[in-house]
Formats: sequence, structure tokens, C-alpha cells
Amino acid sequence: MKAIKIIMIILLAVAACACIVPEDQEIPTPTPTPTQTPTIPQGIANMIPAENLPGTFKLIALVDENTTGSMNITEDALSTIAGNLSVGEIKAVQGVYEFEAKTYSVFVTVIECTDSMNAANAVENYKNKSDFENPPSQTVSRFGKVTFNEHEATEVRRKPLGSDGIRYGYVWSNGNFVFIVEPGTDNRLESMELAQMTLS
Repeated sequence: MKAIKIIMIILLAVAACACIVPEDQEIPTPTPTPTQTPTIPQGIANMIPAENLPGTFKLIALVDENTTGSMNITEDALSTIAGNLSVGEIKAVQGVYEFEAKTYSVFVTVIECTDSMNAANAVENYKNKSDFENPPSQTVSRFGKVTFNEHEATEVRRKPLGSDGIRYGYVWSNGNFVFIVEPGTDNRLESMELAQMTLS
């Protein structure tokens, strides 16, 4: 019994010593490393066609990260290019155009990725969206290849509900930038001219 009391006293003494921390000892607190998001270069908005537009296009809005309202262009653009391939951090700007006297809107989105691989991945993710699984009609394929501004782009063909016509949009990357013209118009030439006007 005496041995048990001695063991209990030793255990209590050890436990009491373990709970005492000297007052001058500082426990370092890790500081979180801030993540850097790329800033929009001054010229990214200049990639959006604004003047001498083809056909009846009229630029009615330029949306960037500083635009007030409910739309977050970076989140919207990220959801547009999200998929199985990594796209990294992005910044985006979007031109909103009316076509044929407000019949419908067309959007030109310029997305800056951190490098050309992420930009190429963004294009592939865009083309693999579930919206594009089936062709727009039995006689028209979903995608086609076109060349302008000395690079290749993908023509994206859509058929809006209740319409007999096909609309022509475009997606491509150049360096670390992605360009998306959507949904395009049923005038293929004017849609392609708008796409060509991007400073890509």
C-alpha cells in the first residue's frame, strides 16, 4: 500500500510539472502566406473589340473585376472553362454586344491564365462542356477548325431553341490568353470578323 501511495505522489508531481509552462516562452504562431492573384494588365481590356465593329454589332458593356453589380466576371469565366484539366488562377474581362438591334447579345471574353499550358487546358475544358456533347443538328457538326490572325481557332456551332439557324462562336488560346466569342450569330462572316478583331 505504501508503494502505491509513493507511485501516486510521483505521478501527481510529474503531471503537475508537465502543466507548468514558463511565462517567457513564446510559442510561434504560423502566419498564413497570402496567395497572389495575377493582376489584370492595363492592356487586357484593349483586347476587346470596341470600334469599327462588323455588321450590326454594338459594344454595350465592358465587364471586368472592378465592375459593380451581381456579376463576378472572374468566377463566371472560371465556371465557363472549368473541367478535368487544371487552368490555374485567372483574370478575365468581357465585352457585351448587342446584335441586330437588341435581338440578342453576343459576348467576347478574354481570360488571362498563368501560362500557355493552362490556357490550352481552358480551351479543352470549354470544348468538353456537357452542352456540347451532341451536334446542333443531324447535318451540322459541333466544331470546326478555322484560321485567322495567324493561328488556329475552333468554331463552335450552336442552334438556339426555337431557331432554324446555326450560330457561330469561336474559342482559341494564344500564349497565356483564352478568347471566347459566344454564342455567336447566324452570320458566320460577321461572327468571325468580331473574333478576328480581338488583339490576339
